[in-house]
Amino acid sequence: MTKSTRWKYSWRARLPVAGIVVVVTAGVAAAVTGAAHPLPGLRVVPGGHWVYNSVLHVAFHVDGGTAGIDAQAAVPGDQGSQVLQGDASGYVVGSERITEFGKSDLTARPSMVPPAVEVPVGVETVGGPYVVYRRAGQIARLGDPVATMSAGGPVGDPVAAADGTLWLPRTTSGLLCRLDRGAVSLSSCPVPLPAGHGGALTLVGDAPHFVDTTDGSVRAVEAGGLGTAVPMGVAATAELRPAANDVAGRVPVLDPSANRLYLVDPAPNPRKPIVVALPAGHYDGPVAGGSVVALVNRDTGTLLTFDAAGRPTDAKPVPPGEGTSRLVRGEDARVYVDGGQGTHVLVVGKDGKVTDVPVVPPAGKPDQPVPEHPTPGQPPVPRPGTGSQPDVDAGDKPKPHNPPPPRNPSPPAVPASPPGAPPGVSATGGDGSATVSWGAAADNRAAVTSYRISWAGGSRTVGGGTRQATISGLANGTRYTFTVVAVNKAGTGPGASASATPAAAAAAPKLTATYRGGRASLSWTQPDLGGGQLVHYVVTGTGLAQQTVSGTSTQYSGLSAGNTYTFTVRAVTRTPDGETRNGAAASKSITVPSPKITISQGAPTTTDNCDAPDCARVNVTMTGFAPNTTYAIRLSSDSNANVQTESARTNANGSLTYDELDYDEPGQTIWVSVMTPDGRITSNRIQWKSR
Repeated sequence: MTKSTRWKYSWRARLPVAGIVVVVTAGVAAAVTGAAHPLPGLRVVPGGHWVYNSVLHVAFHVDGGTAGIDAQAAVPGDQGSQVLQGDASGYVVGSERITEFGKSDLTARPSMVPPAVEVPVGVETVGGPYVVYRRAGQIARLGDPVATMSAGGPVGDPVAAADGTLWLPRTTSGLLCRLDRGAVSLSSCPVPLPAGHGGALTLVGDAPHFVDTTDGSVRAVEAGGLGTAVPMGVAATAELRPAANDVAGRVPVLDPSANRLYLVDPAPNPRKPIVVALPAGHYDGPVAGGSVVALVNRDTGTLLTFDAAGRPTDAKPVPPGEGTSRLVRGEDARVYVDGGQGTHVLVVGKDGKVTDVPVVPPAGKPDQPVPEHPTPGQPPVPRPGTGSQPDVDAGDKPKPHNPPPPRNPSPPAVPASPPGAPPGVSATGGDGSATVSWGAAADNRAAVTSYRISWAGGSRTVGGGTRQATISGLANGTRYTFTVVAVNKAGTGPGASASATPAAAAAAPKLTATYRGGRASLSWTQPDLGGGQLVHYVVTGTGLAQQTVSGTSTQYSGLSAGNTYTFTVRAVTRTPDGETRNGAAASKSITVPSPKITISQGAPTTTDNCDAPDCARVNVTMTGFAPNTTYAIRLSSDSNANVQTESARTNANGSLTYDELDYDEPGQTIWVSVMTPDGRITSNRIQWKSR
């Protein structure tokens, strides 16, 4: 852990933005009055939600219960700023500065320099608020005392319990870390995760739980480690995204690859998950507030809400404005959606119904724009009735040559700025390659001319109309992070990233197929899995049922004599990214024998047991038998079941011709039989003739 530090105050600090999670672009007009006064009778603004209007450079407070604006504070801020509140202060958190303002006097204070060059995740909780810079592994407490703390490496999304304890997963070391209220360093990282497992934290009844996306389970975070794994009842995939808290005891989990929302039960002996089918699209969320779950479909620009049973409760367009909307849970546990410029907010009620709230000064509040940073000594902007302009009595008329100034002059044209971050960045691994996809970035008043994809070891630039690129020459089994940025004439925008691990499909197994005893026996060796993990083998046979096999052998029975069957075996693997792939198939064909024996009376002969003139050879022809196999050939007659037995071996085709048997009883009917694993095979019958 590093020693905690306090930030230096600075109005002029400027830091480049390396990566932005939520991007808001706006046409900046002028700020409202430099130091807004609190409403009559309002000393400290209660819970609810603050939003930053980047057109006016004003932070507004939204009362979720009334869906109205009840306070405002003129605060300098950056485009895309979010507002977090503590007990006595609010904070406008941007990419270049963090500015505190009092919640009682609604007056801005000097700005702070952010401790890292990325947009953080904000956490409103007692002892805070906190801002967590995930890639940099930095945690900043904005409350008293102001401090920054190192997590010792990158971290995932945090959760905060009601007592102010902050929990964070440390992604590179597989540990869950705890930051106690008021601490100046991480208290400890007491909980190890299962080796090789990934996931995210959530709160169930204010108790931290770990949602394991590797094995599809939920585990309570206990003092000495993780509790017993409770299966969620959904397919495990690295893309599963849980909400930060439960609704009515169930954890909302989004599967973006299947466009499904699950409400899973983390209790022992869990109930079946509730499955909600979602329209196609790319989603932000889920965010849970009270008994409501909310998601934003970025493709259609729609806020969707559901109750604790997964039933739809409302669907509304996201607020207008350039940039990307922000889906958050307010300090009052309601869900809010801030518009791209902060000029509108959607408020989700406790019943899931959505109200669109314009973010404008409340009635009776002055709303004439003033410069964000007035020049010292510059006279204030006139306001009606302040003495800067003559007051007009009811019976007086203003002089034509001295009209009152307009209250709301049109803002100046806003120049172009670099594009926003490309939305919906995703990456899928292939064989030595990865396919990266993204949505159109906000152009911010200048057309996007190109996109640049970069990764460890290379970069590639494509046209502004391109939405997908395949990167080749990568190493299978190595995880790559791909960052996509948009470029226009004003510059290069912030990046958005996704990761993928290239992996090949499995090679074909080496297959052996034999037929014996009425069964086809198949066996094979495990092939090269191409960097993936074996799931099972899939075996097929002509006209036969498909088999799923975990080992390296199987059998088929009930085959028909004389038919040819072709068998295939392929390995099914799971890539390091959780994708399932079918490997190359090996095939072998088997023709089921249709054995046949034919006999005839052959040439005359004389032996010790066979006398002329009636002694002759018995010609035996066998076909369709097992190749290279020795059989006992038994000669029988009407009067003797076993006149003579000889042994002979078939050739590679399963055939043989044998003439070592002899017979000498005219008038008797004779035949030959052979015992096989499928039973005794008998020849035709002939009557022996005298010579």
